[in-house]
Order: sequence, then structure tokens, then C-alpha cells
Amino acid sequence: MQQSDPAFLCLSPPSFRQRHAGVPLRYGVIGSPFGALLLALAPDGVCRAEFLEEGESPQDKLGTWQARWPWALWAPLAAAECAALEERFLARNLPVAVEGTPFRGLLWRTLRTCTAAGQTCSYGELAARLGPPRLALAVGQALAANPVAWLIPCHRVLDAGGGLRGFRWGLERKRAMLEWEEKSV
Repeated sequence: MQQSDPAFLCLSPPSFRQRHAGVPLRYGVIGSPFGALLLALAPDGVCRAEFLEEGESPQDKLGTWQARWPWALWAPLAAAECAALEERFLARNLPVAVEGTPFRGLLWRTLRTCTAAGQTCSYGELAARLGPPRLALAVGQALAANPVAWLIPCHRVLDAGGGLRGFRWGLERKRAMLEWEEKSV
């Protein structure tokens, strides 16, 4: 049985737009042991958190987000706010409010509740929690579309043999995240 996750909200794209149109989405760069992230906060939670790649400008990524959500008001976080968010982000002590399809929302919520730090599951095991195991491909596609690194722990999903596979932000980062969690448990 799926556990509830009151700190997770997934809205359809039209519902997300309706809820956040004209509302400030605040953004800033925060640090982590796995690299810098550009983070966007809606009033009800983190709506985007993506690792910045070597040489990637936060402004370039922000421009992509602004083009996706042109109806939002964008406001930068102060440096002190970003510093305060780093610890909460790493501890997963922030609510999540993302845009996605019902299937993706169900999958992301399930992943947040079915694995704990230091635990992993396979694509097939995650698919089986949602329905027929043939959903494994759809699970992989939904994980690749994860809008919130770390808070939706897609790094915990391994292939059927327990190997690292298919991580949006690189396998080295996935390995580092898993090792960090293992040491922190």
C-alpha cells in the first residue's frame, strides 16, 4: 500500500499554471555535495531543482524555465536565503510542488515513500508497485523527466541487476549520491 506524502503535490500543467500565474517563483543557486543546483520555489514548495553542469550558466537554465512558465513572476532569492535552503534541501526538509501528468505524479510520490536513504529499487520493482511490470519503460521515462533532483530520489532506481543506469544528471553524480546516502544512514 502506498504511503501518503503530505509534503508532495503534483498538478497537471493547466492546474499548475492556474495556481501559480502571477505568483512569484523564487529562484537561486544552492550548493550540495553533488554540485550546484538551480532551485525554484513556488509558495507551496520546490517546483524545480536541477544540477548545473560544468560551465553551465544558471541564467541559461533559468531562461529555459521562464520560457516554459512565462505567466509566472520570477524573483531571485537572497544569498542568505539560498544558504539557509542548502541544509534543508540536503535533509529533504522541503515540500515539493511540481507539474506533471497523473502517472508521473503517482510515480514520483511512490518513489519518495517506498525507498529511504540508503535503499534502492529497480525500475521493474517500482513499476510493479504501480501496476503491471511492463510499465518499466514508462517508469524510466518519468524518472528522466524528474523536475526536482534529490527531493524526488530517482538516483535510488537501479537496473534489474543492481547496476547504475540512466541518470539525467550523470552516472558519476548518481554514484556519489548513493554513496553519500549510504554513509549518512
